[in-house]
Amino acid sequence: MAKNRLFLQLLSLSLLPTAVYSWAFTSLHPRRTSLIALSSVSKSSELWNVEKVDHISEWTTNHESYPNPLSLKDKIPSSWFVGVDDAVAMNVKIDAHETIDVSDDDEDEDGEDHTTVGHRGGINAEAFILAGPRAEISFDPSTSKAAIVTCGGLCPGLNSVVREVVMCLSRQYGVKDIVGIPKGYRGFLYPEEWKSLDEGGVQNLHNQGGSMLGSSRGGHDTGAIVDSLVNEGINLLFVSGGDGTVRGASKIAEGVKRRGLAISVACIPKTIDNDIPLIDRTFGFETACEAACEAIKVANTEAAGFPFGLGVVKVMGRNSGFIAMHSSLGSCVADLCLVPEVDFYLDGKGGIVDHLYERLLVNDKAVVVVAEGAGQKLMAELGAAGEEVKDASGNVLLDDVGPWLCKQLKQRLDERLEEASIHGDKLTLKYVDPSYMVRGVPPNTADNLYCLQLAHNAVHGAMAGLSNFIVGSVNTKECYVPISMVANKRNVIDTSHQSLWEMVVFSTGQPSFQTNEDKDEKDAITTASGGTTI
Repeated sequence: MAKNRLFLQLLSLSLLPTAVYSWAFTSLHPRRTSLIALSSVSKSSELWNVEKVDHISEWTTNHESYPNPLSLKDKIPSSWFVGVDDAVAMNVKIDAHETIDVSDDDEDEDGEDHTTVGHRGGINAEAFILAGPRAEISFDPSTSKAAIVTCGGLCPGLNSVVREVVMCLSRQYGVKDIVGIPKGYRGFLYPEEWKSLDEGGVQNLHNQGGSMLGSSRGGHDTGAIVDSLVNEGINLLFVSGGDGTVRGASKIAEGVKRRGLAISVACIPKTIDNDIPLIDRTFGFETACEAACEAIKVANTEAAGFPFGLGVVKVMGRNSGFIAMHSSLGSCVADLCLVPEVDFYLDGKGGIVDHLYERLLVNDKAVVVVAEGAGQKLMAELGAAGEEVKDASGNVLLDDVGPWLCKQLKQRLDERLEEASIHGDKLTLKYVDPSYMVRGVPPNTADNLYCLQLAHNAVHGAMAGLSNFIVGSVNTKECYVPISMVANKRNVIDTSHQSLWEMVVFSTGQPSFQTNEDKDEKDAITTASGGTTI
């Protein structure tokens, strides 16, 4: 009997010594399960809903299944395969008083009512289908044909994803007909340019930056893409890209569904900014932070080499400042971290000028890390913003905060430092912009491993017939998240709850710029990288 398990790290039963829990799985949908925690002290139950992921059997007449080739290997434990009830809880942070719902009407000797009512926060709480190989699959590997496409900006690990999709399809499932779509979504229009992929051709891809398939922004035509899939006999499509690419993948999946086609669409989300919601992190992010840290260390060395040295480092982060936050903490030398999520001001009490002035007097140097999307509002208020221009993906091109910030700090600190210096020293400013050096490098070991996990689990899900999902790590467990839950949403730094941002403020000593407003929403979900969804 397959072992039923749900990774509910958020329930700590030791907090409830008087309660006796048993677990029962109830099937509410062929691919949606609900977990009920039954308590002997509770008159109601906790219900955990597993978010549904599309399956090709829902819109096709062919419901055949095949044994997973992995299950036919000798001495393979059945526990290595994912059961129908295996899932991952979305939230691991809890209030211990919300784990059960009880109503205990009682009056003590003095006649006072001591009714205890627990919160119902756990009821209908979300969970996701656990990723991994299934014992039975929905496609015959011997007749399957797979396609891989990479879209949007480059990111460390794209080649690793391509490599591992090919390796998993070929080695583990025996799928040999695999093609790469060049130049992003527009490449679907030119099947004569598609590249045949095999193990030998991708063997060393993980050591290279960029994407062997190339990429592009825009160029999405849902109808033409689905036509191309049908004409070329593709039944497994793997897409890797950012938020716009993910939305495009969902449109393809919906187009396939409307036509009743047995085609699975799996998405491996890619964004160097780490702004895909709900998941712990995106691949390439750790490599980008590592590269950013090297730039910060260079800026620190330069700043330390001169009186009143100030190193300013601009890193990527259009709407989400995760690279700036993580590299500031990881470098251990940053005195100020500026991110798009937090508005800052220059002058007056609590402004960044006073903070840097104090650091320069004490340490004779300071280091500032600024995300590219930080300060856009302040620049507009001070008349430094240009006209709004968008790229092919519809992203607004940002005003360049790096040089602008350097100019503002130089103007404000020179005179004050000159007066404070017995030698009349002014600010010595060094500006570092690693920019594309952060995203064009090969992935580090941690990201290579993560790419392998994501790519293999994308293949496992697609071969099982699942579609219209992204694969990602949620609370350290890889799972399948419906694209509808992340489309048109963004992961940003959670500055309202305990995450990582408070560590930045505390460790750098910088101004908080926060209000005293209590934003402790009960439904807030903070990811492992310190993000929340907007």
